[in-house]
Amino acid sequence: MSTLALKGGPPLVDRHRHRSWPDITDDDRRAVDRALRRGITAGPNAPEIRALEEEYAAYVGVRHCVATSAGTASLHAALAAVGVRPGGQVIVPAYTFVASALAVVHQGAEVVFGDVQPESYNLDPRGLEALITDRTQAIMAVHIHGRPADLDAILAVAGRYGIPVVEDNSQAHGIRYRGKTTGSFGLASGASINQSKNLSGGEGGLFTTDDEELALIARRLVLYGEDVLPEVVRPYWSHGVGYNYRGQEMVCALARSQLRRLDDYNARAQDNAERLTAAIEGIKGLAPPRPSPDAGCSYWKYAVRVRPEELGFDGDPRDLRDRIMGALRAEGVEVSMWQPQPVPAQPVFRRATQVWHPRAEREPLRPWDPADFPVASALCDATLSVGSVKHPLYVQEAGLMDQYAQAFDKVMSHLDTVLSAPFEPSPRPLDSPC
Repeated sequence: MSTLALKGGPPLVDRHRHRSWPDITDDDRRAVDRALRRGITAGPNAPEIRALEEEYAAYVGVRHCVATSAGTASLHAALAAVGVRPGGQVIVPAYTFVASALAVVHQGAEVVFGDVQPESYNLDPRGLEALITDRTQAIMAVHIHGRPADLDAILAVAGRYGIPVVEDNSQAHGIRYRGKTTGSFGLASGASINQSKNLSGGEGGLFTTDDEELALIARRLVLYGEDVLPEVVRPYWSHGVGYNYRGQEMVCALARSQLRRLDDYNARAQDNAERLTAAIEGIKGLAPPRPSPDAGCSYWKYAVRVRPEELGFDGDPRDLRDRIMGALRAEGVEVSMWQPQPVPAQPVFRRATQVWHPRAEREPLRPWDPADFPVASALCDATLSVGSVKHPLYVQEAGLMDQYAQAFDKVMSHLDTVLSAPFEPSPRPLDSPC
């Protein structure tokens, strides 16, 4: 096999073969242009906003959808709708994006973190009951990397205690679990349509529910606590605290157009993932993502776990992961690290003052121990993600995936060289003084 690109050899991957995301087509351009020509560019009842709400609700299989300004806003609305209040607690997986947990803080509640499953990276239902208290007001099921959480088990635990489940469906638009579409299982759901997501509008969010009252709560929350109805003069009458979280007309026009191709993008991502997995699962020291027998996956991230123990590596697993990533990048593979540490390690959850101000920096951080969330911590230390925000799996050609597979084989076949070469360590916030 040829010399590693890391050592001056030719890269295996033709970089020009990468297709960029979002995949903007002429249909998308016409959709946005149509909205501009209409001359209605904003408003809670603007035609593109209302049309996307109706179309996405029908696609998910629920009666109600509310477009919001961001995924975080939609999660905040979902938590408020199901009854989360200041002083309550919400259980959130320790391995997720910080927005999942910050939405709880926005509602004035306390985040209680739970560890995750090593195979799925999702909230481990086996530990849920130990986290439930008389203050628990919701459980958030995040579909990490586009793979649905273990919804049957989570809903069963929640049902025994009468606790509502909120889905964070930001990475799993259009994915089915036991025949139903994610975003329809929880009492309410929030989702991002940020440009990186498999349903992209640039920036925005979508709240979904099957409950009419919850939809009303969400609508009031996203628009100053008001009811602003079509063809009715705005009353300027706030029923409660609300925010300016409303959706945007251009975003919804683009998302409507993209929604028509969502199933095709998901199918492409799954085909590409199967191709990669078939090659990587035979390579010692690497564990590709395992598909669930009960669900599909969007592969928003194709997460490969490095297994140091299989390779006889007894150093810091982050060093091994980072060395392999560097060698893969040199070969032209789009590879990255998504989360450097579990969310509860971040300062916002280790200070009494969660709203940042320079004075807050003088507050000491509460101690953080990775052993509190051993699975999430291990996954953060040893996971690399194939694909990137700009070049995700949902638009790449099969031939590019074959080159990726060859690059993995090449790098791991020259592991001694990889381990002896200089490398750039990933961010190590856990090593910082507390």
